[in-house]
Amino acid sequence: MEQLLPYYERELGFLRRYSREFAERYPKIAGRLLVGGEVCEDPHIERMIESFALLNSRIAKRLDDDYPEFTEAMFEVMYPHYLRPFPSCSIARMDYSGAASQLTTASEIPRGTQLGTRPVRGAACTFRTAYPVTVAPLALTQAAFSAIIAVPEALRAPAGATSSISITLAATSEQAGPLQLGLGKLRFFIDGEPSFCAALRDALFMRTVAAYAEADGNGRWRPLQASPLTPAGFEEDESLIDFSARSHAAYRLLTEYFCFPEKFNFFDIDLAALGAALPSGARSVTLHLALSGLRTDSNTARILGTLSTNNVLLGCTPVVNLFRQRGEPIRLTHTTASYPVLADARRAFAYEVQAIESVRLVRQTPQGESITTFRPFYSLKHGQTPDKNGHYWVARRNETTAEKSPGYETEISIVDIDFDPAEVETDTLSLELSCTNRDLPSMLSYGMRGGDLFMEGGSSVRSISMLRKPTASQRFERGRGAHWRLISHLSLNHLSLDEDGLDAFREMLALYDLPRSPATQRQIGGVLGIAHKAANTWLPGNPFACLVRGVEVRLTIDEEAFVGSGIHAFAHVIERFLGLYVHANSFTRLVVVSHKTGEELLRCQPRSGDLSLL
Repeated sequence: MEQLLPYYERELGFLRRYSREFAERYPKIAGRLLVGGEVCEDPHIERMIESFALLNSRIAKRLDDDYPEFTEAMFEVMYPHYLRPFPSCSIARMDYSGAASQLTTASEIPRGTQLGTRPVRGAACTFRTAYPVTVAPLALTQAAFSAIIAVPEALRAPAGATSSISITLAATSEQAGPLQLGLGKLRFFIDGEPSFCAALRDALFMRTVAAYAEADGNGRWRPLQASPLTPAGFEEDESLIDFSARSHAAYRLLTEYFCFPEKFNFFDIDLAALGAALPSGARSVTLHLALSGLRTDSNTARILGTLSTNNVLLGCTPVVNLFRQRGEPIRLTHTTASYPVLADARRAFAYEVQAIESVRLVRQTPQGESITTFRPFYSLKHGQTPDKNGHYWVARRNETTAEKSPGYETEISIVDIDFDPAEVETDTLSLELSCTNRDLPSMLSYGMRGGDLFMEGGSSVRSISMLRKPTASQRFERGRGAHWRLISHLSLNHLSLDEDGLDAFREMLALYDLPRSPATQRQIGGVLGIAHKAANTWLPGNPFACLVRGVEVRLTIDEEAFVGSGIHAFAHVIERFLGLYVHANSFTRLVVVSHKTGEELLRCQPRSGDLSLL
């Protein structure tokens, strides 16, 4: 309603000015209407003028919003996440240290496990895990940074190596060692201040020149063919939000990066690669990473000097306040064209409908219960409706209702193929919803004794605590051409990768920067140049490799703008986005360059769409 007020005042002023002109031109008629100048003595005429001003203001606002019904219909079909709120997120740590000594095998808490919270404002929030969590008789016993690398006498330090990071993993059970549990990969979380997390992540993935494995601290470093570390959070089965298969995952990654960058503070260690170089019966395994380009007096070396086991954690996962729930049944009365969609009528304020997953009409007949499934009107599923005159559902979100009556803002209507109100018998609609708890999670206290989150059923986990304060929910900008700006960047072309396209590239990033925090604004402003040129690479194949022509994109950045956030995660999200530019039998390769020194900071692997060409 606050957005409507300026339009109302403008329309009311317009009507009053023309009332004065009307009174001057037609005094007799104006006298009968009791209109004199900009004042009307008849209260009924005055109320009518105000009513017309209100109606006209709504039309004017809709015109300024570029007729949102059209753009929303397009997004509903192709990119539905643009219309949905981005839910609250946090990092959960599952403490199983008390039971670690009793464990003999590894188990996994699957992705999507639901976790509850203590009540806030009378309602408990529900989170779900984004990553699977491995529960195993293992403990991290050492994590250390050495400003000056010290390799055994039998080895020669790699060229350019200046420093090293060592991570030791030990067994807590007498039955099996770390390499005997059958684990392929083990996931770790980087915990600490943002500047520390950024420095450690960039060091692990941008400065590692060699990797070594050591068993039981015997001093014999076994060289590995490649670094056993891989960054986590970039695959489709590691997403925070549900995402349509019709949309490219790069758009989701951009949204997740700006809304919750802590999701990318995870990495995997390939235990199978360590096991290939070490005896399987080792009770502890140490991974040594040789780093290059770090001076002992540099700021990065000072930050990494504080590395300890408190900064590299097992048993962690991002959690997101998104869950399935059956909505309140809706009785079709035909007294209104739309009906409010409620997740819980008793505490409607505590829920927001993120998406309607299914709509069914339940009808009681003498033969029993009859169920008819309705398809969404804005979809590509009209052909799946057996009756050509079938019924469909349409949902809308009323922003004014969201402010006045939270929980009642989503409304559903039943229409026919011509978008006219459908004639449905007086029966009941059953809805399956995806919901959030609005901003209630951001009001939760965290770090409580006994844990912050609770898992239903038995588990070897002693407690589950949140390592980050849950974020507030975010929403894409609406109104004043915001939707059209989103649509415009979906039409990709090579001009966006020229120097003249730098402003367009920054604007594209800003569209996904929902929090608009100083840190994210600084990163977007830190992109100082973008250019592309033709490139060639060898594509592995069977029976032989072939030469493929593609595009190399050079991104020039100000390194100072990424202090506290890091370069690696940002670059890899942009690399996935650039995969959208790939044609058949081609590739893109991202090269990140320092604006200050002209040095090449990162050269990514060639990428063909979603695939990395190794």
